[in-house]
Amino acid sequence: MKRHCVALLFLVFVYFAGASGSFGQVKTTSAFAHVGSMKIPFAMAGNAFALWQRGSFVYVTERFSASPVFQFLDRDGHVTSTFTFSIPEASLINLYDNSVALGQDGSLAITGTAYLDDSREGMFLAWVSPDRREQTITRISPFFPKAVTLASDGTIWLAGDETKPNHQAQDYTQHLLRHYDKTGKLLGSFLTWADFQTDSPYIAPTLGSILLPLEDGIGWYSFRSKSYVELSSDGSVVRRLKTGPHSSHDLVEATACADGDIYASTRIPVTNNPTESNWGIYTLDPTKGTWTVQPTGDKWGRLFGCDGTRLVTTSDFKTVAWLSRAGQ
Repeated sequence: MKRHCVALLFLVFVYFAGASGSFGQVKTTSAFAHVGSMKIPFAMAGNAFALWQRGSFVYVTERFSASPVFQFLDRDGHVTSTFTFSIPEASLINLYDNSVALGQDGSLAITGTAYLDDSREGMFLAWVSPDRREQTITRISPFFPKAVTLASDGTIWLAGDETKPNHQAQDYTQHLLRHYDKTGKLLGSFLTWADFQTDSPYIAPTLGSILLPLEDGIGWYSFRSKSYVELSSDGSVVRRLKTGPHSSHDLVEATACADGDIYASTRIPVTNNPTESNWGIYTLDPTKGTWTVQPTGDKWGRLFGCDGTRLVTTSDFKTVAWLSRAGQ
């Protein structure tokens, strides 16, 4: 493998992931129609996570190790390819939630923290070619990446910050979004900490961030600041909205579908019983700029991503379910 390393120096925690099967009968669950399912094709474990992007599952195992393993699975749960990621002289690589993106051409963007053999550590951004034979690694410390996406033009966007320990003065003028090309060249940085509010002045708005590739630009779902922002490919803000209401303890996922629809999954309170909650899905109304939440009827759930115009989900952690909006 040909490697291009740009001044690298480099921990991690993430979330989840579990196959074979076929599409089943259509049934309606709330505002969504259940249009397909299969047995979950990967193990749900703390050292692994899965997401659906560009028509396939990206399943990452050993995400806190020297060599995280990437498996790519099709709609029947079959493994189509496998790739092992490593960094020269790194004894530990940590990949966090929302730290992996698959591009339209099959390239990968990977970001996280790595420890070198001499115990030095630092944050990195990696680009891996579609054939997995080339990779470019760029040191981005002290910028700590919280989310990554590959835009339709092949460039890489990061959400992150240079947070200082609690009760130390933060730099509220720092930019939270960074834009790179595949060689690791910084193309621009956008949106400052001061542009957002959080429930604590010491908690960065990037905590819990999700970046979404859009037709011409990106979307940033900022869980902590409860803001959803869309930017064009040159970094101009196209629109800025509030997210749906979330508890600070919620696990939130968001995805953009091929038709431009934006969804976010979260817990929602049970009517007349605020101590109980079920899994629901927020849908963005593009004309009104508001979010409508739809209960799924399930106690728990996860949103892996969007397959065309269908949501890829699980609610029992044993089955992958494809959902479409009722009436589509």
